[in-house]
Amino acid sequence: MKAHGITDPENLTEFDQWVNDATRVDIENIVKGHNAEVFGIHTWKPWKKTKGKNLIGTCNFSVDYIFKNTDEQAVDKIIAKYEEKAKGKEWNKELSKLSWKTVTALNNLALDSCLWV
Repeated sequence: MKAHGITDPENLTEFDQWVNDATRVDIENIVKGHNAEVFGIHTWKPWKKTKGKNLIGTCNFSVDYIFKNTDEQAVDKIIAKYEEKAKGKEWNKELSKLSWKTVTALNNLALDSCLWV
């Protein structure tokens, strides 16, 4: 971003396609650097997982976080906890806090959080 004169990610727009291209390069480097022993998730509904080499060349917004395979049980536990507590609830302050805790927990485990515009 610095090379493009952008210091705040909030200033990015849909015209900054280079960000998506750079995100794909980052994902590819992580996959290769971890011998494809990683997976990505697309958050919230339906919490779709993409494994190893299938992450290479991924589409924009198709994955939000990349994790080591060894963290898969921990990730599943975070997701299950969220789903159990959020089931059938309308959006409110409590659910917003739960969502924030879930994102924070995933962020703490992730090798990378993907930036898409």
